[in-house]
Amino acid sequence: MYWKEIPVQIEFSDPSTKKSIKLDERFQFAVDSISMLDGSYGSDDYLDGWKWVNKEDIKEELTEEFIDGYTNKYKYPQDLIKKITSLLELNKRDEAPGSIDSWLVGK
Repeated sequence: MYWKEIPVQIEFSDPSTKKSIKLDERFQFAVDSISMLDGSYGSDDYLDGWKWVNKEDIKEELTEEFIDGYTNKYKYPQDLIKKITSLLELNKRDEAPGSIDSWLVGK
């Protein structure tokens, strides 16, 4: 699940398993901070920003070990809020879900 471009939660499912894992709480803090900066906090724009995105079809067995390893790929960068704020100020922000994943995954 993303709020605009910021990932917050990952859901895993197969015929026998469905599990949702929240990412580091700092991602939610970034959502709150950016939504206040862009003026959407507490509005329909804020609510409309939440989206589940089917990112990939995984062929692995959904063991706890696999889920933990997959989820741990999303690392919170120290300057996430600053980077998004800079893009917002330059009017170059891409709010599409996943648009900043390259900043987060595999760091």
